[in-house]
Amino acid sequence: MKDWLNKLKGSKGSSWLLLALLLGVLLLFPLSEPRENGMTDEEQRISATLSAIAGAGESRITIYYAPAEKGFGASAAMPQGAVILSRGANDIAVRLQLLRAAETLLQLPADQIEIFPMEEAE
Repeated sequence: MKDWLNKLKGSKGSSWLLLALLLGVLLLFPLSEPRENGMTDEEQRISATLSAIAGAGESRITIYYAPAEKGFGASAAMPQGAVILSRGANDIAVRLQLLRAAETLLQLPADQIEIFPMEEAE
């Protein structure tokens, strides 16, 4: 292994190759790990935004990502769909605002976003 690294250090452009390899390895790992509540940082941020919409009340989003391509030049995983649970989702105006916000934040078309009323707390 040391011989291989020494050869890389001696060749032109080796630092670029090493940088590219490191970036490739970093792309294999998810950017955001689920927390104790099962939500990623991105889901928590978007949920807070959705909850701030007038009439929405408590809202949670779950984002589905297609499996990321592996290998050199692979792109980061992109959202493929989302499910929103919201206390105010029974109101059609609130549903439309939640849908527009999710479309904008996730760059997803409306047919890839589902919105459901959240069960009332007892």
